[in-house]
Amino acid sequence: MPRIPLANVRGHDGREVTVETTPTGWYLRAAAGLRAEVRGFRDGIACRLAPGADTEVVQLGCGAVSSALCNAIYSPSADTALVFSADGLLIEAHPKGRAGTAFVVSCAGPMTITVVENYMRLHRGLPWYRAMNRRHFPRPPAGWCSWYYYYLSINEEEVMRNTDWLAENLRRFGCEWVQIDDGWQGRGEGYGTNRDWFVTCERDFPRGMKFCADYIRRKGMRPGLWCIPFTQSNEQMWREKPELFVHREDGGSPGELSEPLPYEWMPEQERRVDWAGRYYLDATSPTAQDYLGRLFRMICDEWGYEYVKIDAQGGMAALYEAHRTRLADPSLNGERAYRLGLGVIKQVMGPKRFLLNCAHGFSSVGLCEGIRIGADVGLSWEGMQPAINSTLQWLFLNTLAFYTDPDVVCVREPLPLEQARLWASLVGLTGQLLMASDKMYELPEERVELLRRIYPVADIHPMEIYPLDLERRPGIFDVKISKPGVGSWDVVGLFNWGEEPKVLKLTPGRLGLPAGCYVAVDFWRKELLGVGEVFEMEVRPQACRVVSIWREEGRPQFVGTSRHITCGADDAVSVSWSDASQVLSGVAQVVGGDPYVVWAYVPKGWRVADSNVTMKGRLAELVLHRRRNGRVRWSMKFDRG
Repeated sequence: MPRIPLANVRGHDGREVTVETTPTGWYLRAAAGLRAEVRGFRDGIACRLAPGADTEVVQLGCGAVSSALCNAIYSPSADTALVFSADGLLIEAHPKGRAGTAFVVSCAGPMTITVVENYMRLHRGLPWYRAMNRRHFPRPPAGWCSWYYYYLSINEEEVMRNTDWLAENLRRFGCEWVQIDDGWQGRGEGYGTNRDWFVTCERDFPRGMKFCADYIRRKGMRPGLWCIPFTQSNEQMWREKPELFVHREDGGSPGELSEPLPYEWMPEQERRVDWAGRYYLDATSPTAQDYLGRLFRMICDEWGYEYVKIDAQGGMAALYEAHRTRLADPSLNGERAYRLGLGVIKQVMGPKRFLLNCAHGFSSVGLCEGIRIGADVGLSWEGMQPAINSTLQWLFLNTLAFYTDPDVVCVREPLPLEQARLWASLVGLTGQLLMASDKMYELPEERVELLRRIYPVADIHPMEIYPLDLERRPGIFDVKISKPGVGSWDVVGLFNWGEEPKVLKLTPGRLGLPAGCYVAVDFWRKELLGVGEVFEMEVRPQACRVVSIWREEGRPQFVGTSRHITCGADDAVSVSWSDASQVLSGVAQVVGGDPYVVWAYVPKGWRVADSNVTMKGRLAELVLHRRRNGRVRWSMKFDRG
């Protein structure tokens, strides 16, 4: 057992604390309680490794946050957790600049510490786990994907029209990527029979894929492309280079099916071929490795794509394992064979280009920056269930092992506005990879507004480091935010997954906050909900509400902004109050052309003394305008009376 990871251990009564080693950690005896600093764990996060008594509440963090509900600290780099057990336990996070986060642990009596090593590798089934390197991608990508509106009908003109609109309307909000999906290659249509990645559909992309990448980049966006690199549909290549491919025992291809696919909407010839492709590359073959290298040098170096989404990856390791004896190198099991091919791809792409694995390709951990965690979504309540379920099941991996991709967000009609708001809010509050997928230039204003408030992806990490309950879906997602120079607050998403109205109740204890009086502001409705200790809110069926929660300070106080669903986590630079001048002031990062609203709560006994501030009950609103993105100083003057 290593040395105890605590320093400056002190009993509350000044007496010495006795430390005993146990088989799994340590036991600290202190009759009157103790306080100690946690040694190491500089990249640690306060968390839980298992649900608490209230399974309705899901905690997430933005910054160095604390919660009375947490009983553990997890270090992604060490893949090790410390679990604390004691009465009156409190784990407090204290930011230490670039050096990371330090923690102080206190309790009201004896404390047991359990060390859980190899948490992701052994306890969460990720043997290839390694802590995500976020140097070049400090946040998940945010952008647009062509698939869920255009499907196989995407073409050069529509890529350009959507790029123009995104550059004009959402780029300044943090929308960065334009990703072209299936339909650019081969003859532009078809499934398993249309997987020749070295041929571009001249009918739909007459100027080629390099032209599209260059056009996207000229508009200030970054280009992305979809493909299935481990498959091919070129029959001549299959005949002339058999060493490239995986073969069945009878000499045929695993992609040629004995029974047709059960998709009546597919042409008959497509149903006889695996949708991913007719022929599968043998990633252990030097010839196939050379092929993968050439393919990605073409896509990335010659064409200029900086983001590649590779599809049909979930079954690749199993396919190689099933045909292992006939691989060029049968000494490699399925996962190692698959990772050998991925390694070639990532080596060509380098660390500054984003590789998205789609879908459930968990064997790719450590080689891909992002992984699609669920099935395809659709434009309906039923269609968004894969995004909801995969978020619940795999959110605990986001930002730790890779960026989780719950698939795109669609907000267009005929999806009801409340369901579109729920979908956008869920992805916005969980900090996952974000891609819109509508015909952007036809969206009405109220639908565009949903997207403005979730770009860019906020720097949010999980605090529940385990799969959430899929059967009894939790409905309260509590994002705890701590920003130096601004303050600490919670943004809570209240989700009703059912078909009847539901009343959800928030209290400080339920959110792991200290007892006291709080101010609650409804983000989407832009109104003060109330001040107190208990908030009960009705949520309509298949809808949500987003509420920010602030500790009441007994004077006029900052309670968020309209810019982003996190109510200031990205845009509020600093906030201060002067007792002498009775002025609340701050600095904000404002989006050009977007009315920026600063909200302040004004308690009884105070009034606004500025003519440019509007009062809505006890909520003061100051609207700022700027032609271009940049910082703006603001202030509100108050008087007693």
